[in-house]
Amino acid sequence: MSLSPAEPTSSSPLASSSAPPVDVPLPGLWHVTWPLFVSLGLSLSLHFTDAFFLSRISDAAAAAAGAINPLLGATLVLFSVVGQAGASVAGRLHGAQRHDELPLTYLVLLGFNLAAGLAISALLFALHSWVPSWLGLRGDAADAARTYMAVLGGCQVLKAVQLAYGNMLNSRGATRWVMIEAIATNVANIGLNYALYRGWFGLTASVASVSAATMIALFFGMLFTIAVVHLKLEVRFPIRSSWAELRAALRPILKIGLPSATEPISYQVAQVVINLLVISLGAQALATRTYVISFINISTVLWSLAIGVGAQIAVTHRVGAGRLEEANDAFHRALLYAVAGNGVIALLLAFFYEPLLGLLTSDPEIKRVAAPLFALGVAVEMGRAVNIVAGGALRSTGDAGYAATVAPLLMWGIGVPAAFLLGGSLGWGLTGVWASMAIDECLRGVVCYRRWRSGRWRTTSALSPSAAAHVAG
Repeated sequence: MSLSPAEPTSSSPLASSSAPPVDVPLPGLWHVTWPLFVSLGLSLSLHFTDAFFLSRISDAAAAAAGAINPLLGATLVLFSVVGQAGASVAGRLHGAQRHDELPLTYLVLLGFNLAAGLAISALLFALHSWVPSWLGLRGDAADAARTYMAVLGGCQVLKAVQLAYGNMLNSRGATRWVMIEAIATNVANIGLNYALYRGWFGLTASVASVSAATMIALFFGMLFTIAVVHLKLEVRFPIRSSWAELRAALRPILKIGLPSATEPISYQVAQVVINLLVISLGAQALATRTYVISFINISTVLWSLAIGVGAQIAVTHRVGAGRLEEANDAFHRALLYAVAGNGVIALLLAFFYEPLLGLLTSDPEIKRVAAPLFALGVAVEMGRAVNIVAGGALRSTGDAGYAATVAPLLMWGIGVPAAFLLGGSLGWGLTGVWASMAIDECLRGVVCYRRWRSGRWRTTSALSPSAAAHVAG
């Protein structure tokens, strides 16, 4: 599905750069970003916590989770991107002072994520016995992967609902509540896993119990977010809305969300395919990749995602208020912070990689193989920062179609083949895989940034006058 630029019309005032600005105070970039940094960091730490406690069981158990996580990530992308699309539409309504339309937007967002979450959870649980074998896992690693996928894959609906409610809070700039939820979820997860590790209350550490601890923590995090939205923000869903009104409210979300999902889902599927190459390199290579990715996720990915989501909130509020130059300024500030921050963090990881890996493994071969990966990570992570911030800003303004088309072409036309050429055919192993990642991330970052600089986002709009007006018309 592609998104074509919409000409400004009287029925779509926010599609025009000449829309009258709404002079209301809007939250700044850092105001919404620092709580997002904490909350996203803690959310990403769930996988790090799993990797840490699974590594206490065995490297094979941790590697199994690393093989399954890209598959789980591909499903979470759909919930996350649709949630961010809902937040973008709601953020523009909020910026335009059209607050009475927000509850209907929230309702259709929740309905879509709930339905998709139930369907995907059922599918992953049904396939958990076969997928590890399809990925090339054998023996203990395959058994661990089956258990991990059955528990967490079968409960993806919890994350789908939590992401829907979390993005309702993000759209209002209430990111501190999302941060508090993430803190509570992580405290619960670490506490439960530590109890398992210490053998308290007769509990024992296993792949099943570590996975169950994460599931329980996610469940309580979901309940907390639901309570905040309905009790603190006092959001009341218009459950008596007609099907026509619901469809009209869902349309702008899907207009942003479906094209937006193309690139990240394609990325996650590409990671699954590249994992097939890594698995063929041996269990040690898979464990190395799992540990390196764990540190990347809680550092550079965290930083750039927090800045990127904060930029989306700041940009959508300003676009909704008709303040397009302010939106452009917010984007470029965010891009500078993300690229500079990722560069510094990646350099620190490259310098201190040995003691960091020592927290997860004592295998000297894993540390040796990981060294060039962290060095190449400087280029990978700076390119990733451009990708996340520019791609997210384009999606949030409704200009999702270009990146959704070009980025997967680059990914599958250059990134994946380069991984198999450099990592497999030329024998570079994981170093070749990381070199291909650097090429891929930097190329896609350039594509997204050039699209933003073209200014096409100024004339695109995924926001209709109102659902009710659309139905009436």
